[in-house]
Amino acid sequence: MIKKHIPNALTCLNLGFGFWGILFLLNGKITEASMCIGAALVVDWLDGFVARLLHVASPIGKELDSLADVISFGILPALMLTFMIISITTGTPYAAVARLNLFDSGNFAPIILAGTLPAMFSAVRLAKFNLDTRQSDRFFGVPTPSNALIVASFNLIAIDPDSFLFPIISNLYFIVGYCIVMSYLLIAEIPLMALKFKEFSWGVNKFRYLLAITAVVLLIIFRKESILLIMTAYILFSLLQNKTEKHA
Repeated sequence: MIKKHIPNALTCLNLGFGFWGILFLLNGKITEASMCIGAALVVDWLDGFVARLLHVASPIGKELDSLADVISFGILPALMLTFMIISITTGTPYAAVARLNLFDSGNFAPIILAGTLPAMFSAVRLAKFNLDTRQSDRFFGVPTPSNALIVASFNLIAIDPDSFLFPIISNLYFIVGYCIVMSYLLIAEIPLMALKFKEFSWGVNKFRYLLAITAVVLLIIFRKESILLIMTAYILFSLLQNKTEKHA
């Protein structure tokens, strides 16, 4: 039946967006690279939704999803962070980093390797996710798409000197610190709510709906600078959900 292949086709499309995002970044197309992460996020949500809607969820779909996520939400954002570090350490405008000869002795610095950490820990997190039966209605640790979304916003801010967050994103200590801290958070035993809907009732999903409403409002007001605020809201709503369920 054709319908059983639709979710896996969407998952492959997720991987495709990750692949094209890498190509865009390597060619200095910064905005397009961030858009690929956004597109990958959409199809990553759709593949699970469609699989449940059509009742065609399968073990191979779960494994394929993680393989695609490694590319779109692991390697692509890690490459963005690496480019940011190179831009700062060499004094090269971010959009021009792709034209550098990275392995020229004047451009390479060991600190650049910090950008590799989120890619490695994203792979570890995704491997753990596939084996952890607890992570059906909640996550333990920051999901890889959440990290990718944050980095995609950094990517856009890095080419916008007028952004009020530009001085932060241009700070080497901040970017390297982010790589280290996020690598830990990806695999930390911190319970966070899963964003995929298994059904749509208010009682079961009220914190997901509240987060969605909050995210829309923040996006309208702050646009690309809103992602850090949305992630803060995500963590707060997750903590509220945990507290509510403990008292239920």
